[in-house]
This record gives sequence, C-alpha cells and structure tokens, in this order.
Amino acid sequence: MTALRRILATAGLVIAMAAPFGGAASADHVRAIAEVKVDHAEKLEKGYVLAVKLRGSDGKPLNTATVRFYQTVEIFGPREMLIATAVTDGQGNASIPYLPARLGQHEIVVRFPGRDHVGAAVAKHTFDATVAAAPHRQAVPPLAAFSANVPYGVGVVVLSVWGLIAFALFGTVRGVLQGGRDRAIRKGDTA
Repeated sequence: MTALRRILATAGLVIAMAAPFGGAASADHVRAIAEVKVDHAEKLEKGYVLAVKLRGSDGKPLNTATVRFYQTVEIFGPREMLIATAVTDGQGNASIPYLPARLGQHEIVVRFPGRDHVGAAVAKHTFDATVAAAPHRQAVPPLAAFSANVPYGVGVVVLSVWGLIAFALFGTVRGVLQGGRDRAIRKGDTA
C-alpha cells in the first residue's frame, strides 16, 4: 500500500504544480464569435453583399483574421461549397459580393479556423434570393455550320475511296479471268 500512496502523492504533486500553468493558458484563451449579415448590393443586378463581424468573447474585434464564406449545396447530400475568402479589417468586419446562380433559399456558412489564442467560430445565415445571375447561354462558334457538315463530307470521301478500291479490285479480277480465258483459247488453237 505504501507504494500506491507514493504514486498517488507524486501524481497529486504533479497536478498541483501544473494547475497554475493550465489556469493561465485557459485564461488567455478567447472564443471567437461571428455574426453574418446579407444585404442587397448597391445595384440590384449585382446581387448581394455577404458580411461578417468577428469579435472575441471579450468583446474586442478580431482584425486581420481570415474568414471563409461557403454556400450549402446539395451534391450527394448537403455539402459546403467555397464562395470566397476574406480578411477582416480593424473593426473585425469582412464582406464579399455575391450573385447566386439561382433564385430561392440559400444557406451561407462563414468559418473562422481560429489563430493563436483565439478559438474557431462558425456562423450560418439563411436568406431567400430574389436576384440571380442570368442563365448561361453558349455562344454559337463561327464555323458551327461547317463543323456540323464535316462528318457527311468525310463519309462521302471514305465511300468514294472504297468505291475506287472496289472498282480496281473487280477490274483486276475481271482482267485475270479474261487473261486466263484468252490463254486457254490460245493453247487450244495451238494444240
């Protein structure tokens, strides 16, 4: 039993000595708080402005912090698609322009991965988009009419070549057969 008491006493001493250091580390640790806001852009056709305000749990703004803006999309289940990355200013604010691809409900997720003594933060905001980018229309290439007819032209050329090969082959076979008959007739005349 004395060996067990010695081990427990040593462990207690180590814990007691580490407590002040652990307390100091946790006192310095600040939790980040992110607030997301979505506003219309100055020009309606430009879409929206996604803004985030990042501050610590102590109330101080977090400047020069890198934040990432994501949109939740449905691709084999919900996934986050990166929209953009921004850096906060001296007031802890960062914003990006955003023009959605479609109308309807969108969920925006802002992530701050944390740094130094500041913990990570995640904030979400859902809004209904009433403005979206114009649908993409593919331009007609300049040689589209020519390109559409190329397979037919190549087919005519290939069939012509095959026809010439067939004509030459049949002509050769006919000539060989005719020459054989002529030779047989000549042999018959001399015999």
